[in-house]
Amino acid sequence: MLTPVFIYAQNSDASGTYSPYSFYGVGTLTKPGFAYNKAMGGIGYGLRTNKLINYLNPAAINKQDSLSFLFDFGGELQNYYISSSEQSTAANSFNLDHIAFSFPIWKKMAAAVAVMPYSHVGYDISREETDPDVIVETGSTQYSYVGEGGLNQFIVSFASGIGERLSVGVHGQYIFGSIDRYYNIYFGSSAIHPIYNTSSLKASSYAFTLGAQYELPINKDYQAVLGATYQFRNNMKVDRTDFTYITSSIGTDTIRFQEQPNARLLVPSSLGLGFSIQKQNKWLAGFDYTYQDWRSASFDAPSSGQLNFKATPSHSFRGGFEYIPNMYDIRYFMRRISYRAGLYYEKTYMQFTNSTTGHTNQIKDYGVTFGVGVPLGRYSHNAVNIGAEIGQRGTTNDGLLREFYWKVSLSISLYDIWFVKPRYD
Repeated sequence: MLTPVFIYAQNSDASGTYSPYSFYGVGTLTKPGFAYNKAMGGIGYGLRTNKLINYLNPAAINKQDSLSFLFDFGGELQNYYISSSEQSTAANSFNLDHIAFSFPIWKKMAAAVAVMPYSHVGYDISREETDPDVIVETGSTQYSYVGEGGLNQFIVSFASGIGERLSVGVHGQYIFGSIDRYYNIYFGSSAIHPIYNTSSLKASSYAFTLGAQYELPINKDYQAVLGATYQFRNNMKVDRTDFTYITSSIGTDTIRFQEQPNARLLVPSSLGLGFSIQKQNKWLAGFDYTYQDWRSASFDAPSSGQLNFKATPSHSFRGGFEYIPNMYDIRYFMRRISYRAGLYYEKTYMQFTNSTTGHTNQIKDYGVTFGVGVPLGRYSHNAVNIGAEIGQRGTTNDGLLREFYWKVSLSISLYDIWFVKPRYD
């Protein structure tokens, strides 16, 4: 798959991504968090704040103030520059990223609801046959791979405090959407008709995640938080249709038509660990680690030439920092802005072995992030959050592709107090 002669860009705003690495499984999983999290490298397992919705750890949502309602929505702009050892191309997209709100239930209990993408698929790759024995029989042969679509998720979260320091939470996901993949073969010989293959996948499945956070007060100004999440293995239910046909001057001839209404696509369990330390209303620093073993996962893709794919365990490391000069400054607006930065490094589940050189490469994804939280009016809890990241995934070695990308996330966070009886009429 990743041995391209030509790489075509999908410059459609309807595409959630343009990445050859969305070729497998359910595509490229979305980066964690909203603009607030993404500006700090994507951390969230150990973050507890009453100002924003942090869905990365369901145990975090009961931190909000009593009678407070939080609402968050935003979008993301993405730009990719993709290159092989011979060619390069660029693509961009813009998408609504999320809509979420949270509210208290009773005492130390709270709930949250969110809708956001789960994964994106978007690629358009072409390669030419290089085997001289095949070329003698069929002439110049070209293979085309196109993929589009993605999955979304509807999340409902609940959290409760246990004692003074421990909070636990759970969120359930309903995952839905469709993915279409096209694999076509074009022959140089006019005597051989092109072969067209369409594979469609429609998902409708549930998943669950548990979370916990433990607060460690250091003194009246400083506090540390330990966090952990466990996402259960998800044997995702999918309806799959595969259709192969050829066309000629006399019409269309179906070679294969197969329906699998109750197929399964395994997404493995994952473990997340994180911590944060902060000086109240001044600064915060945190670190997250995520492990996910993809070796038993289900992947479905056509033959991809000289590169052999293998799923392997993934490891993700994320760190971030936030600094607020003076949250309550009434003279200088710039001092009330939250300044954020972070970095991330991930050894993804994708591993490729080049059958010609024998070299094995596990695809790595790394980058830096930065952003701001701009308060709206005098109430610092209402804010426009902007997060930007610059990163790179993959390499041009051994017939692979390298993605250089930048992304900008924008979200608006609104905070309000409900059901407060006015003191004066």
